[in-house]
Amino acid sequence: MNFKRLINSPFPRPKRSKGNFLKILGIGFVCSLFVIFFKPFGIENTSGVWYYNVYIISIGVLLSLSIIFTEWVIPLALPKLFRNWTFGKSLIWYTFVILIIGAIVFIYKSYLGGYSDFTIQEYFFVLGRTLLIALTVSFFIVGFYQFINRRALAGISTNEDYLVTSQNGKPLKLKLRDILFVSSDDNYVNIHFKNEQGRQKLLFRSSLKNIESQLVNPISPMHRCHRKYIINIKYFEIDKITSRSMTVKLKTEDEVIPVSSQYIETIKSLL
Repeated sequence: MNFKRLINSPFPRPKRSKGNFLKILGIGFVCSLFVIFFKPFGIENTSGVWYYNVYIISIGVLLSLSIIFTEWVIPLALPKLFRNWTFGKSLIWYTFVILIIGAIVFIYKSYLGGYSDFTIQEYFFVLGRTLLIALTVSFFIVGFYQFINRRALAGISTNEDYLVTSQNGKPLKLKLRDILFVSSDDNYVNIHFKNEQGRQKLLFRSSLKNIESQLVNPISPMHRCHRKYIINIKYFEIDKITSRSMTVKLKTEDEVIPVSSQYIETIKSLL
């Protein structure tokens, strides 16, 4: 997949839910506890004042509120800015979010210290420490396995709309959660999907390679498994497997699809 395709790939926005709200508050609180108990970057109470830990916890709360403000309040105030969200837009946005959160924590920390070290150098120092501590805590909370597990990530993009194009045909809007698999048929592809009417098949003039370049990305459930097939791993399970061959089948039907040897390890790790 080329870089331009990756940048323009649809990318999900986090949902505004009670569960996510509590998770954000939890991250801020655990960050505070992490600083209090592990004292990273030499952060410790050298003055001996009793309210030092209260300050640290308040910074954690401020971190959580900053995330809620940038991820919930701003999108509600400026909804047009977040329409047709892509991976490229998310890179720009989260860079901005990190800088803003760092600035908020820096200003609050400077206020507590009487603005004794209110410099750009200290800002980037605070930004780096905040980012590293938050990432460390996030890895701990989410769990390393879930963080890198591609099957878990694949479910993130299933509700996104993908606009598939070809040189000789009209653009086609697809929702990944509806696609079962795509098969090659000479100069066309058969897109097998399900909707309220049941299972359907759509003939689209395109090469399978073109479809792959537009639907397969790091967070997509769509994966190439054969020179003639791209499957949605959410709907498949292993049928038979040996050291040199493998087949997969739809969970709800008996339709079997072959897996080429070059894709066996990848598909096996995802199912």
